[in-house]
Amino acid sequence: MRVLLKRLISVTNIPMQRYAVRLCSSDSQAKAAVKDKPEEHEPKESEKIEVQKKNVVVEKFGQITTLNIDRQPTRNSLDIATLHEMTEAINAFDNDPEAKVLVFNGEGGSFCSGFNMNDIGTVGYHNLKDAAMRLERRPLCDKITIAAVSGYAVAEGFELALSCDLRVIEDTAILGCLGRRFGVPQSLFGARKLTSLIGLSPALDLLITGRLITGIDAHRLGLACKLTSTGTALGEAIKLAKSLVKFPSNAMVMDKMAAINSQLNPNSEESMRDEAIMNSLLGNAIEDMKEGVKKFQAGIGKHGKFYKLTEVELKDWELEETSDEVTIKIKQKEKEDNIKS
Repeated sequence: MRVLLKRLISVTNIPMQRYAVRLCSSDSQAKAAVKDKPEEHEPKESEKIEVQKKNVVVEKFGQITTLNIDRQPTRNSLDIATLHEMTEAINAFDNDPEAKVLVFNGEGGSFCSGFNMNDIGTVGYHNLKDAAMRLERRPLCDKITIAAVSGYAVAEGFELALSCDLRVIEDTAILGCLGRRFGVPQSLFGARKLTSLIGLSPALDLLITGRLITGIDAHRLGLACKLTSTGTALGEAIKLAKSLVKFPSNAMVMDKMAAINSQLNPNSEESMRDEAIMNSLLGNAIEDMKEGVKKFQAGIGKHGKFYKLTEVELKDWELEETSDEVTIKIKQKEKEDNIKS
């Protein structure tokens, strides 16, 4: 656990004291830990960790939010209470103007094992499905979502990973439609999402047989944007999120919705809703473009660079291209003058 924590902190550059809240064994200890911290060392409001101690732990690091399912004895299965907490957390993220990327994670080494089978027997499948209604939305969030997949991501847990925009998957992770054994259908439009991501034939193979695949198989099929080693999915997902929050978000969300609409929501009410959101973002995207043009003209991002996207002084080698173009034009003009004379 300590090794994993050190990796995560090294990736996210988050001071160690911020994890004190998460490591306390009770809510009263957590409050005491926060209270005892010197006032001058308190993080800014946007950097504070938020803790929900029941089934879901929500943490916010600046513009990045993590939603951690914490039902480890059942490999993070989903009961009605957990689904309600997740709905509340996802809606809060969507409505937070500062938040840009949401990372889904499962505590204790497994992403999510789907609906709790005991609950299906006691409260009924329809009640669970109604509680999971928020997870059926396509896209899951208007903003960017990433799944940090480790351990088991099966049944509705597999569908939750498919619902995210990007997936960072550990090579030893196990994914698949495990509900096939007990006659439980894909409850969150998983069949449609899987088919749109990997194509009809391989999707039918997984859906009909219910066979499990490893993270390596998932990467080969195109489900993983990044394949990583055991114990590193969350850290790599946060690292990916940090690389995305530097981009202007309006155009990124518009392109994401256009891609999803073309596959999942053609000619539907959800598609119309997403088109309205994209139109509302267009004005802000145009303003972002104006700023982007100014940055490019100042030399930022030249030659396809994705780093140092802030104002920097142009280097001599960055001016060479412009210098060459001017020289060529002058030589061409001299040739034309010689021909005339």
